[in-house]
Amino acid sequence: MSILGLICLILLGIPALLILMAFVAPKPLFAAADGMIKRSMDAESYNQQSAYSGKGFAPQHTELSHADIRVEGEIPDDLSGVYLRNGTNSQFSSTDSRVHMFNGDGMLHQIQLLDGAATYSNTYVRTPRFAAGRAHGAEVFPEFGDIAGGGKPGLFKLILSTLKQRFGVIPKIETLENGSSTTAIQKHGSKLYALQETCFPFALNTKLESGRLILDGSGDWDNFDGELQAPFTAHPKIDPANGSWTTYSTDLMSGALRYALLEDGKLTKNVELANMDPALSFLHDCYLTDNYSVFPDSSLRFNSKEMMGEHQSPFVFNAEYKLRFGVINRQHEAGDSVQWFTTDLPGHIWHTINAWEETREDGGTDIVLSAPVYRSYPSTVPIHSPEEPHAYLTLYRLNLDSGEVTEQRQLLDHFYERPSFNTHMIGKKTRYAYLLDEEASGGIMGKGVLKYDVVNEQEVAYFDYGDFFGGEALFVARDGASEEDDGYLIDLLMTENQAYLLILNAQSMTELAKLHLPQRVPFGVHACWLTNGQLQELN
Repeated sequence: MSILGLICLILLGIPALLILMAFVAPKPLFAAADGMIKRSMDAESYNQQSAYSGKGFAPQHTELSHADIRVEGEIPDDLSGVYLRNGTNSQFSSTDSRVHMFNGDGMLHQIQLLDGAATYSNTYVRTPRFAAGRAHGAEVFPEFGDIAGGGKPGLFKLILSTLKQRFGVIPKIETLENGSSTTAIQKHGSKLYALQETCFPFALNTKLESGRLILDGSGDWDNFDGELQAPFTAHPKIDPANGSWTTYSTDLMSGALRYALLEDGKLTKNVELANMDPALSFLHDCYLTDNYSVFPDSSLRFNSKEMMGEHQSPFVFNAEYKLRFGVINRQHEAGDSVQWFTTDLPGHIWHTINAWEETREDGGTDIVLSAPVYRSYPSTVPIHSPEEPHAYLTLYRLNLDSGEVTEQRQLLDHFYERPSFNTHMIGKKTRYAYLLDEEASGGIMGKGVLKYDVVNEQEVAYFDYGDFFGGEALFVARDGASEEDDGYLIDLLMTENQAYLLILNAQSMTELAKLHLPQRVPFGVHACWLTNGQLQELN
């Protein structure tokens, strides 16, 4: 044990005798400590009141491979490929942790459309953390819910986990490899990555059999030949011209804010932009224009000391810290400065829409961008629950010459989030965004999707999901499309007991097909679409 570790134990009031016992008989000591923390945290009482204990969030333990799907309606002839959605899915039916949307292992849900037929597959993302839990038969490491609101017991649980690893009671897994890769899934080059913004990207093993994509969730962390030694991203912005990834990450412990560029499987840029104290809690999404990259600097900060204070969580919304945007050139190098644009109000952004450059009458350049913005955010990070506050669709205009935010207007009062748009037009002026209706669902997932004209600031059409809940209306452009909205919206809709894949005509916002899955799917969000051509590129 390091000197620092001993000092921490002493400061926490742990007697020297117990420290000695940790060397002599660690397992009984840690088991007793686990019991003390469990009683102090009283997760069972908390969980009984939590929306995350609802049946829609419950895990699915049955894994299927290319099970048949019943199709209602007609799958478009030109829509052939694979829909993949990631999400949290605990291996276990019981927990000693405070439940949260971010708890649990990753699970991939796959619907493949091939030769006019549809099949469903699902698999756990088999990270080292997953393997440790599977071998132990229960949760091994602290979960997100223990941190966001767990207070002192949650902090002690984190410290105890470190000590258990030190004494070999549980497997030692390095911080950047101790993730579940539950947030998103995207392809780059010949690799398919499960993504989470606190760890390395997890490169999945893939194979094709008679045109069918086969995933078993196995894979390995990818640090790009050692070039990546920091958290990665859950939301890369993918350049449609060349497939490169623009990514940002925040290191919660050091406060380092990083920008990276992934091209042809290599990190060609990996630059520290700033070192923030307290750290930025989440840098979940960003923007890309022809010449610039833009990222939000949220009012939601991270300070581990706050776990011992009134917030009982390191995630603290600072209403005095106004939301700002950082702008860098896409060819940003180490030592180049970030141009900051500070808005009038505090705010937090999970998901962005699009951004583009516009030339003003005086010949200067503006960047126009939009996003749903939260004006406050609780320290428990109650995403996708009734406790989550409303986000408001807001448009910003950044004057690159004066450094000012010259326009910042709220476009909608209704709570919409998780926007989608035609990503073939990233960085170009786009009209349409597809917004999930969170208000009608009481904050739990989406109860419908709104097609919104950002340029003309008009609601175009709305599709109601009825009794089902959606995660993200993913836009898939039609092959050879000449109009921005010529394509499909695809969303995985869920209830407590059923699930189906919905396919909409994105122009008319009318239903084309429902693909009824053979089993329920837990609530979740982020997905990607792979064409048959992209499938052939996978290893």
